[in-house]
Amino acid sequence: MGVHGSGARGESGAIYILTDSPTVSEKYIADALSTRGLAATVINVTERPIYGIRGTALLRMRNPYTAVAYGELAERSINPPAAIASALNRLSWLPKFGPPHAVVSSDFAVEKVEVEKPWLLMTAWRLDIDGVVTSVEGAKSVLEHRLYMRNPLARVSVVVPKPQRTYTVFATAKAGEGVAKEVLKHLGLLYAKITLGEYGREVYVLDVDPIPPLDKGEAALVAELV
Repeated sequence: MGVHGSGARGESGAIYILTDSPTVSEKYIADALSTRGLAATVINVTERPIYGIRGTALLRMRNPYTAVAYGELAERSINPPAAIASALNRLSWLPKFGPPHAVVSSDFAVEKVEVEKPWLLMTAWRLDIDGVVTSVEGAKSVLEHRLYMRNPLARVSVVVPKPQRTYTVFATAKAGEGVAKEVLKHLGLLYAKITLGEYGREVYVLDVDPIPPLDKGEAALVAELV
């Protein structure tokens, strides 16, 4: 295998699908690669130590912060770990693609926010705990809870107006268009699911998921990136 320290040293050019919680998405990717004449080994990183990875690693961890760490061990990663980290840090793309916003880190600061209500109260680092609030008091309660969480990444929040409607688009470096393609290029991602919000005639990016669940069609597009 090409996973150093787990047996034979393997060959550069091998393909590995790394996960911390296998789902059907990884099977879809493996099947799509097989259709293209490529074999992939699925590795659950919670079951074995990893010392280094020769070849290409498709990072499919449920925890994207885990993916950033393991991605540094591979010769090549999809998505690249630096690109995943940039997607998770929403302030790396919100100023260019997002709606008007304010960054806060205390319940005192949120009292002075001048963004139109109701608000979508996001975390600056992607943690899947965003929520809508309709008042300053509601926002203060949410922020107080985040400040007391053990996760330090929850302590900085971003206030944006609640969109009229949201929808997601899947894009790859080879099959993307419009703002989705621009976001991938800006972050260095090879694929992602992007959440867009409608504000009247304007459309802004609200979320970038660098390791999204995939259906068969999306998995086939990811396989084309190897």
